[in-house]
Amino acid sequence: MASTKIINVLKDDKFEEILDLFKETSAKEVIFVLPKKSKAFTSEEHFIILANEALKSEKKISVLCSNPDVNKMARKYRFDVLMPKGQERVFVAPVTDRVPQEWAMPHSENHRKDKEEIEEPQYDEPAEEPEEEVEQEEQLPTRPRGGLEGIVRGRSGTHLSVSPRKDRPVRLDVRKKSPRQSVEEIENVWDALPDREEDDKSIWADLGLRSRRPAEPRKPFFRFEFRNLSKKSVIILGGVSLLLLGAIIFVSTGNARIEIVPQKQPLETELKVSASDKFSLVDQNLNKIPGQLFSVDKTVSRTFPATGEKDVAQKARGMMKIYNAYGTTPQVLIATTRFEKDGLIFRTLTTVTVPGTKVANGEITPGAVDVEVVADKAGETYNISAGKFVIPAFNERADAGRYEKIYGETAEAMKGGISGRAKVITENDYNKAKETLQAQLQKDIDEGLKLQTAGLKTIDKLSVKIGQPESSAKIDEAADSFTMSLKGSLKTIGFNQPDLDGLVKQHVEKTRNLEVIPDKLQLSYKSINFKDAENLLEFTVAISGTAYAKIDTGKIKQELAGKDEDDIKSYLRGVAGVGSAKVILSPFWVKSIPNKPEKTIININY
Repeated sequence: MASTKIINVLKDDKFEEILDLFKETSAKEVIFVLPKKSKAFTSEEHFIILANEALKSEKKISVLCSNPDVNKMARKYRFDVLMPKGQERVFVAPVTDRVPQEWAMPHSENHRKDKEEIEEPQYDEPAEEPEEEVEQEEQLPTRPRGGLEGIVRGRSGTHLSVSPRKDRPVRLDVRKKSPRQSVEEIENVWDALPDREEDDKSIWADLGLRSRRPAEPRKPFFRFEFRNLSKKSVIILGGVSLLLLGAIIFVSTGNARIEIVPQKQPLETELKVSASDKFSLVDQNLNKIPGQLFSVDKTVSRTFPATGEKDVAQKARGMMKIYNAYGTTPQVLIATTRFEKDGLIFRTLTTVTVPGTKVANGEITPGAVDVEVVADKAGETYNISAGKFVIPAFNERADAGRYEKIYGETAEAMKGGISGRAKVITENDYNKAKETLQAQLQKDIDEGLKLQTAGLKTIDKLSVKIGQPESSAKIDEAADSFTMSLKGSLKTIGFNQPDLDGLVKQHVEKTRNLEVIPDKLQLSYKSINFKDAENLLEFTVAISGTAYAKIDTGKIKQELAGKDEDDIKSYLRGVAGVGSAKVILSPFWVKSIPNKPEKTIININY
């Protein structure tokens, strides 16, 4: 049996593993060879635990380190400090059965002092419930744990209804006799006086006056009776009427249609725009458009296989909820406190304080806290099912009250314990899983946003916030597979595309004096910034494509009125912005632009 054991400590070795090696060795002298910086020997609490364990097991501890701070701490707790070659070796008396008051541990029954003289610090076994108010021991920093915390108008031609000019009716001034006279009587009188009728006609016609015969009616001056006309006369009369009608149509039905293709110009410009649900109208002066707020939250999760393989010795671990039903006083449990189930020991990784009981509406509720625990040894044996765990230290001290009422429970089985050749999660496995979930999360958020927007435009896919992945196992851990989950959210403003098109059109007209067609432009978005507190989306729209010269159609109509073919060509060649033009006059006999502007239709073809 070796009397001296040398333990070489690496920079990142855990204190719990070093403590296990110290307990398991049968040597009475243990020499720790430490690097200048060691995570396991940076906490004074670790020196206290190690000193007490040496006292219990009656072992001597020596330290070989070039760090003066570590050596100073070792001397404080009566460790033998060995200096490197070339330096003086300072010997400190071995640990005796007398423990200095400032670092004595309360669980050493042979060296306890009166409670009123010494404050009992917490260590492996919980301290007795103090009768007076005692300052609690400073807790170790909680081990960081990765986790997830936790928006062309159509034109219709005008149809002119043209009707022939009707004959203006002739007003006949017929003086009637007394209503008592019949028509036959009047006709008889006129028939009886033929000479006088002719005389009267000539006399009154010479004077330019009408006949004064108030008592005698006068026949109409113009009266057709087709029954008395010959067939030839009817044909002649019909022909004259048709000619008259054609003349009317010729004069009144001429129109012109002009097709103009404006000159093209390439367009490259930018416009800064802001959108918010607080804007009710489009503001062309400040480039503001109204919008609607949208918010989407999604979580994706999937199980992935592990592809790595190596020899491992890994301890099982899991989450445990510790309950305190003993009393209202909180119970402090230091790091490495033992919990037992089915004879297997699991230890806490950090110091925790379990709250005391609470009374509400006559019901007593025990205090509780969650903590991660790890198996005492590596191997599959420790992959045990969920259940209740007890604290053996209470039973060893015959503290039945705390033993029964301060305990731990697990909701899931312990897992991860393995020893030998096993599958492990590689860095490539982990990163591929993360990329896969990010792509799925982006797709789910996009689909969720489409269901909400109902036709509104959204542009800020880059504003999706994706949290850190949460995995059931980490890189280099032994596992056949691992489950990773990822959360993401998006908060944005949606707006009407026509509102933005109107701003773009107004901006180009104002700055370039050009006409644009939204369908012929390409819009891209950059400098997207969503201000969460103000529900304000700011972005810059880059505008590219083709713009067109502006054409004053009203002026062209006025200035082309009455011009013939040669004048039309000459005029259109001199109009600024006209790339090409086509003039159609109808009917076929029309040779000039109608004088009335409303008879001319101008179409702009972009």
